This record gives sequence, C-alpha cells and structure tokens, in this order.
Amino acid sequence: MNVNEELVNSLSNFGLEEPDAVMYLGLLQMGSVTVGSMSSKLEIDRGKAYRALNRLRNLGLVSTTFSNPTICQAVNPEDALSIMIQKREDEITTMQKLAKKIANDLKHVSKENSTNEVSSFSIIQGRSNIYARIGKLIQVSTNSLFIVTTVEDVLRMYHTSIPEKIALCKNKGIEVKLLTDTKSDNLLPLIARLNATETRVGKLPSKSRIIVEKDTQLIMSGSIKESMDLNDESDSILYTNSSEMVSNMHSLCNHLWKKSKPLEVLMKK
Repeated sequence: MNVNEELVNSLSNFGLEEPDAVMYLGLLQMGSVTVGSMSSKLEIDRGKAYRALNRLRNLGLVSTTFSNPTICQAVNPEDALSIMIQKREDEITTMQKLAKKIANDLKHVSKENSTNEVSSFSIIQGRSNIYARIGKLIQVSTNSLFIVTTVEDVLRMYHTSIPEKIALCKNKGIEVKLLTDTKSDNLLPLIARLNATETRVGKLPSKSRIIVEKDTQLIMSGSIKESMDLNDESDSILYTNSSEMVSNMHSLCNHLWKKSKPLEVLMKK
C-alpha cells in the first residue's frame, strides 16, 4: 500500500468516501487547478469530478472561484481535519439530544420482553462497529473486566473511544485487566497508554480477542488481521450473555492472567 492509499484509507475514518478523499489529496498535490485539468490528471470522469467537488465544497474542504473555467483549491489539512471533526461532534450532540425522546417513543412500539431471561447471541461485522460495541460493553459494565487481545488490537484501540471508556470504568471502581502479547520492548510504553487498572504481557492461545465482564457478558472473535485499518470490514465478533460461555471464557482469562508477567516489571528491565 503506497502513501496515497494509506492516506485515503485514513481519511475514511473522518467520513470521506474514497472518490472524495482521492480528489482532496489530488488537489493538495496540484494546488489551484481547473476542474477539467484536475479530472484529467486524476483520470476521473468530469461528471464524477463535479459531483465529488460539490460534496467536498459542501463539507468546507475545497474552495472554488466564480470564474469560467472554475478554479478549485483544497483547504489546508489542519483546517480540513478540524472541520470534519466538528461535523462529527455536531452529529453526536444531535444524537445525544434526540436519544432520550426516541428511546421513549420506541418503547411504545416494542414488544414487551418475556420475564424469563434467555441467552442471546449476535454477530457484529466491521472494526468501527466492533470497537463501538467493545466501548459500550466497557461503559455499562458493573463487574470486573478482562481484555485479552493482540498487541496490534491494543494499538488500534488507542485510536478509538475505548481508553476514555476504560477511564470511566475505573472511576466507578471497576477493575479492568488488560492482557496482551509482544516480543518487542519498544511497544511496552504504547501498551501502557491504554491505561488499564492492571496490564500484563504473556503468551496468548491465538491471534484473537476476548473481552469478558465477570458473570455478565462476553465479546470474542477468531483470528484478527494485524493491519492497522480501523475500517476493516472482514473483522467480526460474537457478542453473548450466555452464562456458560461467559463463565468459561472468564476462567480461561484468569488462567492466562496467572501465567503472564506484569507490564511494570517488564518495563523496568
């Protein structure tokens, strides 16, 4: 993957679709150009170029002139990223304000649940959805937690809301134990940044993840790709509140925990 492909992939985390990200990067590299020149150099159909340009202009990421032909120019990266972050923050604020009313409205159309507790299972696909679900599990937890996962997964989590969710959990007096694996001493300070209550490093049974709240709920997955792509759609997890599975996985995590070494000890070597 070349630099431009990595940047296009990174911009998708800010809500830019691939054609728009390609055009924004192209404009940054070309400077002020006409739409015709831009579409020719980027090998984009002129109609598609105009549609992408309109989307970028509406987002505030591109400026255009009233001249004929139209000259377009990309907004500098710092301002562009700030604009996209502000847009997301505004969307979250709107959702937060609407959430209570919508939740009450939905209760009126929801079928009442049976009083008998039934174990549930669900499959969640795509890393952005997965990290949101992990964050939710951590946020609502009332019992101690194990997070057992690869070092690559830990490093990706740092770029999500999970560290903040862990901090909220700790503020409630709930213990969050992180167990991961690495052969590189250089990664130990990065692992520590997740700021779990206690962190250990040891051998994991596989390249998978387990997040389990004692006696309550469980997230687990199969083998995880090592790429740092936060939008990998091939990644998936199983979520369940099955008491048997939760108990079994919690016991496994306890076993792995006892055989691992505290991060603080390893960092002092």
